[in-house]
Amino acid sequence: MFHNCPAGITAIVGLCMLLAATSAVFAALILFGKVPLSSGTLLLAGGLEQRGPLAFVIYAALLLMVAVGLLRGWNLARRTAILLAVVGIVLAVPAISSAVVDSRLFAIAREGAQIIVRVLVVFYLTQEPVIAWFESKQPSGSCDW
Repeated sequence: MFHNCPAGITAIVGLCMLLAATSAVFAALILFGKVPLSSGTLLLAGGLEQRGPLAFVIYAALLLMVAVGLLRGWNLARRTAILLAVVGIVLAVPAISSAVVDSRLFAIAREGAQIIVRVLVVFYLTQEPVIAWFESKQPSGSCDW
């Protein structure tokens, strides 16, 4: 899809776009009263979903900015993606702990999958070849269409 772009970056950008679109849909559904605030717990954890549709809009905008920044090879976008993933891991700990104590298998699988994906994002974005790609100042440092 993108030339001169590492495959992992393309995957992370796709994930960011998917999450941003889902978050925007949740914002609209919550704004029009079609779903309760608690239905967005899968996207925003730690009680942030209770802040209303604005929290989902801000999250969607942040994810879109990170996706664009990753495609352009901005090191700040890489660091922001790492930070978002780490915060997501931290916010998932109480949910998975509760699920384990209550023996809720679906919740364990759901929260565990989210943690695994976030750890993979952090692991990939901290690898030396990926860091070198972001730090390169060449015109080929960004993804071409």
